[in-house]
Amino acid sequence: MDLWMQHFGLADDCLRACVYADFIQRQNPYPDSAWWAMRDLCYSDAVITWNQLIGQKSQETHWSKLTSQIQIPAGDKLKPFNKQMITDFLEISEQEWIDYHDLMVNMRNKRVVHLVAEFPLEIIPNITKAMHCCYLYRDWLTEALHLCNRLGHQRSISDQRAQDVVKIFESQIIHAYKGMSPEANPIHEQ
Repeated sequence: MDLWMQHFGLADDCLRACVYADFIQRQNPYPDSAWWAMRDLCYSDAVITWNQLIGQKSQETHWSKLTSQIQIPAGDKLKPFNKQMITDFLEISEQEWIDYHDLMVNMRNKRVVHLVAEFPLEIIPNITKAMHCCYLYRDWLTEALHLCNRLGHQRSISDQRAQDVVKIFESQIIHAYKGMSPEANPIHEQ
């Protein structure tokens, strides 16, 4: 699979998992509902996909592997994707980023992928930050593809921005939760 498509796919997977988990949590389904397990699955998927893109640099799909291949001409409106861009977007300090990053990596390593029973669950990572990281990265990827085309590479680019895919995922989970098809709802956009 093309590295670009992997990155878009992982960003979308993380966004979807965050949107679904958040929606289910806010619905507060009845006890013993399958929706609680679905929420937990979505949360786990958000942690895993965030780590594949943003977590450890050793991951083949870490953002730095793709962004290091992109040569941005001097004066171009596209700025290099980096940690500072993330902290600015999240409006957090460097230390807050380090703490969050460590918490997400540890959650993946010690609770989601490998079970370390002693890993405390009193403090679990907020996936809203994970969602915002992937939101920012997805839009940056779109702009990077526009740069590639300006430089003469013919890459296919979707018109969908991160906000567009988030709206689609919100519509999907609303319809799934209410047990109706998207086509049956007047807010469904085609």
